[in-house]
Amino acid sequence: MDGLDIPISLDAASLVPIRRQLVTQLRDAIGRRLLPVGFPMPSTRSLAKSLGTSRTTVTSVYLELEGEGWIETVQGAGTFVSQRPSTYSSDSSSRSGHQNASLRDVDPPAVLDMRPGVPDPEIVRSTLWRSAWRNVRPSNEPLPPEGSPALRAALASYLGNARGLACSAEQILLCAGTSEAILMAGLALNWRGRTVAVEDPGYAPVRRTLEVADIKWTPFDSSCPTMLPDLLAQLGSRVAAVYLTPSHQYPLGHRIDLETRRRILDWAADTGIAIVEDDYDSEFRFGVAPLPSMAGMDDTADTVYVGTMSKTMDPGLRLAYVRVPPQLVDRMTRVRQALGCTVATPVQHVAENLLTSGALTRHIARARKVYADRREVLLRELSQIDAVAAIEGIDAGLHVVVRLDPNISAGGLVEKVGRLGLRIADLDEFRTIPDLARPALVIGYGCVNAAEIRTAISVLRKSV
Repeated sequence: MDGLDIPISLDAASLVPIRRQLVTQLRDAIGRRLLPVGFPMPSTRSLAKSLGTSRTTVTSVYLELEGEGWIETVQGAGTFVSQRPSTYSSDSSSRSGHQNASLRDVDPPAVLDMRPGVPDPEIVRSTLWRSAWRNVRPSNEPLPPEGSPALRAALASYLGNARGLACSAEQILLCAGTSEAILMAGLALNWRGRTVAVEDPGYAPVRRTLEVADIKWTPFDSSCPTMLPDLLAQLGSRVAAVYLTPSHQYPLGHRIDLETRRRILDWAADTGIAIVEDDYDSEFRFGVAPLPSMAGMDDTADTVYVGTMSKTMDPGLRLAYVRVPPQLVDRMTRVRQALGCTVATPVQHVAENLLTSGALTRHIARARKVYADRREVLLRELSQIDAVAAIEGIDAGLHVVVRLDPNISAGGLVEKVGRLGLRIADLDEFRTIPDLARPALVIGYGCVNAAEIRTAISVLRKSV
């Protein structure tokens, strides 16, 4: 069998996006050994031509599969099947996102995945990718555990321009995501056996990461941002740190205003309690002005800022970074050096190219327009459902919170549409304690186009 004989059958009439069909079928073919280890994959151009789809789609699929470890690219030789991941199951698949697939114990067969946290890698132009990767050259020179000096300098410049966050390259350390950033901070600041305050509802992987690291956590109500200073003050010295998503609370979607941010920073500086500021998708704002990062407002507090390129480019990159205040540079750097770098060298060089060439900034501007259009379609379609009481969190990010009539079970509705192939989330999945009196859904729109949004909301409307 040669590369063009791969058993793939794409259905243009299906509600499942062509890209998702291709990812799933290739992953399954490799997992079931239909494509053995070492099998040479066809070029993106030839496979796209044989399937009658775009090269951009195939390139995006290859990048996702390579990021998951299914295939690997050898410079000058081509792309080949790797050893399959040990967690593979032929009847399941996963996808990257801010809230990972473990939200539900068993995922239904997906027709349309509209859970939060999933950007659309197809928005990235193939010419942009090719240009960035073309400049990457093989090298035997190991990069420092903290990351490429050139990339760290580029990130420092980017943060200064985009977030008003002044810093030096030495204050930037690379990591593979929010969870690793939490681990690094926990080790550097000696949180083991102590307690970290986390948002509720909030990002569940943070809680799991703390538990694995033998760090306790306590939830605080994140539904009313102006009350946060008082809620945190009540915790007093019982906590070592607090985890926040101030620019777009995950998953509720609100923003913490400037005055409230100042009060929280003053409290943290006075008590010596650290702050982890997760700025996971602040690039995507719609009709509202950007707010300065908390880390940029006051360096006297121990604020560890976490940024990522997963939402702006592709989750498969697994590229994130922390910006630490001057007083924490030495401790965080020692931890990073001890753990070693978890971001692949080629990925670091690609990210540097994207930043220094201005390609990332141009891509974000274009992606913001695409997502804004999808958001408008979603809001318009949701407004036609009588059972929708309110739509919240619409100013930023790639998802919205949909409040329902109190007599409706959000969990039951999620299961019902799931059986019909629509994957959305119940807000209670993000809570430590369910709130049955205030049913709500969390619906993402990052990885679905306008037609798919209309189809999905039609399914939801008929299921209420």
